[in-house]
Amino acid sequence: MSPPNASEETTIAAQVDESIYGKSGDISKHVEGVKAQYDTKEKLEFYAQVMGDGTANIHFGKWDGVNLDEEGAYGKASEQMTDYMFDLAMKLKGTTTDEKVNYVDLGSGTGAAALRLVQKHPNTIAKATCLNLCDEQNALATKEAAAANISDRMSVVTGTYEKCPFEDNSFDISFSQDAFVHAFSKKGTFTEALRITKPSGIFIFCDLMCGSGEGVSDEELATFAATNMVNDWLSPEENVKACTEAGWQDVTFVDLTADIRISFQLMLKKVEKIIDNGNPDKIDEKLLLSYKQNLANRIVQVDRYVL
Repeated sequence: MSPPNASEETTIAAQVDESIYGKSGDISKHVEGVKAQYDTKEKLEFYAQVMGDGTANIHFGKWDGVNLDEEGAYGKASEQMTDYMFDLAMKLKGTTTDEKVNYVDLGSGTGAAALRLVQKHPNTIAKATCLNLCDEQNALATKEAAAANISDRMSVVTGTYEKCPFEDNSFDISFSQDAFVHAFSKKGTFTEALRITKPSGIFIFCDLMCGSGEGVSDEELATFAATNMVNDWLSPEENVKACTEAGWQDVTFVDLTADIRISFQLMLKKVEKIIDNGNPDKIDEKLLLSYKQNLANRIVQVDRYVL
């Protein structure tokens, strides 16, 4: 299959309902668009199969030491990214072995990251609080926490990280995995994260960021943003600046672009396998074909440093 060229992004954009996904400048409409992108039965099934390998952990992967051909490779890499982020946060915080932390997952999705971390670190995490917009995802997270008997250490709150329903200085760590790309205002969201994090606390997030590759047009960058519920599309340098302006200190960007590329490759491979096998789980066929085209394009965009 030949990868699409940059101009084909316009074709992909035409398949998106602009009344839902278009950049509106209206935060209420933006929030509803984010919900439409994730909180439907079709999307939950799709992401679970393509990014979660049948699990609820639908995040980009950290691929160090992962055999790309092994069964469940994507799910393993996704969990490894969660572990990498939390371990880095704990290292930066300098938490002692007998000190427990409270942390918040901002834009927690299905709660899979919190479920993993709470179970993996019974002597380190006192409580994880999941903040998320989507009712269906939150219901799933609550159900899974109960099934794992950790409801006393993991709570799920419906709301937005744009305006967190928490008191000042509530958490030792603010954490967000693949969610802030949808922030209506990055600086505003970073400011909220600062407000709810205790002094000397840690804020760690990972997500797609706007690239600055040679020959990449403003139109191409804008097209990606307009079709992926990205209202405030910032480069790594601009994210660092926005964090600093929000009041955070010692702000550092860690470049994991290579991991994004592999993630898109494995997602495309999974979609193609589902199609070739006759779509046994009956995932929405239009969604599958659209994402097959999208993912091939994303790989090219990573190589061109659009992302």
